[in-house]
Amino acid sequence: MPQLDDNREAILQTAELSGAAPAASGVTSICFLLLDNFSLLSFSSAIEPLRIANKIMKRKAFEYVCCTLDGNDALASSGGIMRADCALDDVKSSDLLAICSSDDVELNSLSPAHKNRIRRFAHQKTRIAGICTGAYVLADLGLLEGRQCTIHWEYADLFKERFPKAKLIDSLIQTDDHYLTCAGGTTALDLMIGYIADLHGGAVASDVASIALHQDMRSGSERQNTLMRDELYLIPPRLRRCIELMTENVGETLSQNQLAARLNVSPRQLQRDFQHYFECSPLAYYSKIRLDIAQRLVCRTAMPIIEIAVACGFANASHFAKRYKSLHGKSPIEDRQAKGRPRQQ
Repeated sequence: MPQLDDNREAILQTAELSGAAPAASGVTSICFLLLDNFSLLSFSSAIEPLRIANKIMKRKAFEYVCCTLDGNDALASSGGIMRADCALDDVKSSDLLAICSSDDVELNSLSPAHKNRIRRFAHQKTRIAGICTGAYVLADLGLLEGRQCTIHWEYADLFKERFPKAKLIDSLIQTDDHYLTCAGGTTALDLMIGYIADLHGGAVASDVASIALHQDMRSGSERQNTLMRDELYLIPPRLRRCIELMTENVGETLSQNQLAARLNVSPRQLQRDFQHYFECSPLAYYSKIRLDIAQRLVCRTAMPIIEIAVACGFANASHFAKRYKSLHGKSPIEDRQAKGRPRQQ
């Protein structure tokens, strides 16, 4: 089919990202570690290509098990139950350990024994994948310090605040050494098809993509949330760079003079630019960025409110709450409760 030929280049690029090596036995073993509230969409997107590959090659090229921390069945974010084959401690070795999680990943409490077990996999040079928010788990174990990685965009702000030593990239897939991370959703499909291509060639991977009706393979380097962010391309590059500086410096804010100096323009010119394109001052736009990030942290994580205030550049909690309510219509606590998040103060 023409679509497969067009797809092959993206498949091979994703295969280069995965960097997999064929198992000596000819059978690649994969263990999916399902954490509480894991994403069923991401998990299905990761495991189904392996089943399809076995079907295409008419042999067990991949064998896979699903484990949980304690061996009990896993609860998906959709409310469904997934049967666990075993507990994490029962898995002695695996060619790939795929950690699957989703919302509330920061609430998953791994015991020291579980953490050490995952670290042992890492020390054995087992390839480890963080699916959806699985990168949070790897970073929490200290495995992503100085390494490039990605995570679902909803968790990017929290991730950058908690793990500043990790090199978070706005992309669909990232690989650094034997660590693979993907942004979740259907990107797990691209990750696994690339993994299959690296082990068994582009032809098999193309057939997998065809059976999965996934003709538009992505290389993995594409940005997340493209449509929303492309709106900024309607403004001059200088203002885009200014907004990037604001977003990169949320906890320790820059003054208007500092922003202007980094852009090699006068503060007055910067003021005129923002008034022309956004009908507000640079600092008002900066404040909205900080409060929008604060709202994502309030509504999508269990991070304490006072920590969110500090992370977003507000030293005074009452001032933060007042500014937050002025923009979003509710106090941080009210907003969190309305979204059904755990109450943290």
